[in-house]
Amino acid sequence: MRGLRRPALWAVALLLALPLSAAAQREGDSTPPAQDVPVIPGERVGLIHVRMRASEMVAVLGRPERVDRYPERNILSYDWKSDGYLVSFELSTGRVRVVGVYGTLSRFVTDRGVRLMMPLDRALRAYGTGGGYSRVDCRGDKVTLVRYHDLGLQFAAAYDPGQPIHGRIFNMGVFAPGRLRGEGSPCVTR
Repeated sequence: MRGLRRPALWAVALLLALPLSAAAQREGDSTPPAQDVPVIPGERVGLIHVRMRASEMVAVLGRPERVDRYPERNILSYDWKSDGYLVSFELSTGRVRVVGVYGTLSRFVTDRGVRLMMPLDRALRAYGTGGGYSRVDCRGDKVTLVRYHDLGLQFAAAYDPGQPIHGRIFNMGVFAPGRLRGEGSPCVTR
């Protein structure tokens, strides 16, 4: 279950990264931003579609930097850390569960302008509380998970009240609409 705790670890990493990115912006970093990568709910992130097989993703992104198996949750995950992609599959069928992106890379943008590291409130204003909305605060994991089941879209934000990273989106994912309903608690720590 080590890999499923990654969101809590990312909260710490992002807490350290925020001052660095803010400092770069203040210093007028002249590096041009990377081209936006569209996050299309229920369909795809960039060229990676929810209907693709793992081999097709590898053809696009190369070999994953990390592969983890969680038989107790029927999950196989491929992590392309340097590109910010984390894709989970059903271990038993090989079907995609979620095509996700994570980290501080603001180049990923949804159809309504939501990017990584934005406040979760921005996503809630953009998507509302319809569309099969659900929210779980996994306090032990320091994560708030918001899903729009009917749209096939999810956001994970840091849940660490009193810290600068609290409420910031560090993961966005797309999935086949309706697919993740009834999967049980997404929290690792209970």
